[in-house]
Amino acid sequence: MGLFATIATNSLGASGFQRVKVRAVIRDPRTSQPVALLADPGGKRAMPIWIGEAEAMALQSAMEGTVSKRPMTHDLLASVIKHLKGSVEEVRVTELKDDIYYALILIKGPQGLIQVDSRPSDAMVLAVKLGRPISVESSLFEARSVPLSGTTMETYGLEVQALDPALKEAMGYKGKGLLVSHVEEGSLAEKAGLRRGDIVAKAQGKALDSPEDLESMFPVPPQGLKLEVRRKGERLEILLPPEP
Repeated sequence: MGLFATIATNSLGASGFQRVKVRAVIRDPRTSQPVALLADPGGKRAMPIWIGEAEAMALQSAMEGTVSKRPMTHDLLASVIKHLKGSVEEVRVTELKDDIYYALILIKGPQGLIQVDSRPSDAMVLAVKLGRPISVESSLFEARSVPLSGTTMETYGLEVQALDPALKEAMGYKGKGLLVSHVEEGSLAEKAGLRRGDIVAKAQGKALDSPEDLESMFPVPPQGLKLEVRRKGERLEILLPPEP
């Protein structure tokens, strides 16, 4: 397959692909390499894809809606597509060969619908920036995704999920703890210092196995809730304050 290929319009949205969203950009605790988690709409399963530092920064910025003063590479690509009277319809993660993921960007233009070979990380950044769908080939998602279980502590703007054996294996993490999958901007959790991708290993000195373990410690006591956190191989202590 070449870099560009024309495809039939009716293949857009065809069966055989699982719609996903970028749930979080986290760190592999073993290598500190960024990992994009692609989750199904129900948040029941997620597929990890290891990406580069620059791509992780671009993807994180796109998720947060950050606008740079000058166009970055993905902004440039989006602008070129628009000026050529095209539009990104969807991006698809299509296959895995020799531990390398492959993706396609589906672009609708004057000549019909074309598909462009891409790294998944670049395709995801473009899709998030433009608000376009992301899909993964169904059998690939089924084979490479892991179960998720999560909960939201709305008062603190904090969402965590269990590190079950499959997710631990995918992330290369062996200890106990909970993955911080979302921290709301401006929330109490963010102000306390928690970041998406952190692993909360202990709370008040107690090891955490499930979100319920952490939830059981709410409401936060007057002296605060002491958390032991792993971030990029470092051990941090973070104190969640009581509700204002």
